[in-house]
Amino acid sequence: MIRTPVRAAALLAATLAMAAPAMAQTQVNVVGFGAGFVWADLFGPSGTEKTQKLLDFEKKEGITINMEFADEEVARQKVLLDLVNGTGNYDLVMLGSDGAVQTFSAAGYLEPLDGHLDSAKDYFDASKVYKPFLEANTVDGKLWALPYYSFGAGVVYRKDIFDKYGITEFPKTTEGLETALQTIKDGLAKDGVTDVYPLTMRGAPGEEPTLDLAGFVYAYAGYPAWFEGGADTPAAIKEKKAKPIFTGDFKPGFDTFVRWAKTFGPPGIATHTWVDMMNLYAQGKAVVLMPSAINAFAGIPGSNVPEVKEHSAFAPSPTGPSGKAVQSFWTFSIGVSNFSKDKDAAYKALAFMTSESAMNAFAEQIGWPYTTYPSIMHGPVLTAKWPKTMLDQIEASFTDADPHYFPYIPELTEFMNQVGTAASEAIAGTKTEDQALSDLQGWAEERMDRAGYYK
Repeated sequence: MIRTPVRAAALLAATLAMAAPAMAQTQVNVVGFGAGFVWADLFGPSGTEKTQKLLDFEKKEGITINMEFADEEVARQKVLLDLVNGTGNYDLVMLGSDGAVQTFSAAGYLEPLDGHLDSAKDYFDASKVYKPFLEANTVDGKLWALPYYSFGAGVVYRKDIFDKYGITEFPKTTEGLETALQTIKDGLAKDGVTDVYPLTMRGAPGEEPTLDLAGFVYAYAGYPAWFEGGADTPAAIKEKKAKPIFTGDFKPGFDTFVRWAKTFGPPGIATHTWVDMMNLYAQGKAVVLMPSAINAFAGIPGSNVPEVKEHSAFAPSPTGPSGKAVQSFWTFSIGVSNFSKDKDAAYKALAFMTSESAMNAFAEQIGWPYTTYPSIMHGPVLTAKWPKTMLDQIEASFTDADPHYFPYIPELTEFMNQVGTAASEAIAGTKTEDQALSDLQGWAEERMDRAGYYK
């Protein structure tokens, strides 16, 4: 049989194709928390079952996404160790706009994303996302992470109990709300109700209360009153040699947060986290949950108390004496490690995992009236579940927010921990408010001096 050169070449190509292994997939390793809660559309309810949606992405892009879930604290420690040691075990790392983004970007541990935004617009188009959620992940003019689930400030309250005690409209100011909380407290006591409390907030030691407490400080001072003159970046602090003011303009908001927790909160509030807030409200044991209203929406679906399901209402966060609203703003965000061996592939995976499709699936699964995309906020999933007025008010809590209502400094993680612990100690009564703030002031001055801000 005569073989032509063309046929011989074709046979050789076919033989080589059969003998050669399939082109290797690029591996993208991810670490985070919330298995079955986040990305259930990609990894199933257990966090280990790749869905067809994910498999289709992997096949199309030649990228294999390896997801590692852990408890929240464990996941945070894994991120910290991987970045500090520069090992690059994880290409995508779970962050958060309340310290990790600021600290890790300043240390050079993260890849700036601005140069990647045009490379995967089919998945993530920044122009379609609420801008404040991107601003929350922006430090020194660079974007360091993309947001997944995120929230702004607000109040969820029991309208039936407000009505019972003659409060027909939710107060618009902190002064008015404090009066209303006292009215409810007195009414509950008169009626012999001993297991329902006017207010639930979080007061556990550590960083957690600071997200909300800083919002009170902002509302009372009218600016991020942590450093003199409102300096809130390393450059501004160094230029002005701005000292901490925790015993100054920071104090009125701090005192109010502590007073409300002690006066209107349940026993043990000095140990309460967001989980306790959620559970107390869901159990019908709290009348008002603020200013992280999302924690009430996390509890309402599983509540066994009919009144909680039927009479929960949302209100915008009240304004303080400055005219600024109490803030609470956070994004569950994910960044690309600067030690990733393939940052382009890592970003493409990130864009897919924070895409409009992914967030729509999250809305379908969880149903909270919160999303990073206006198209989903006003889309069929959420509008079928929540009143338009509520969705508009919650949307305003994003668009009207100041995501930088606390300083964006590399030491923020340490400050968040110290501020939250000071509040917890004051709530518990182990220190007076003045003592807690004096100790915080001394620590902050030493820490900033040691960091070289005042040379």
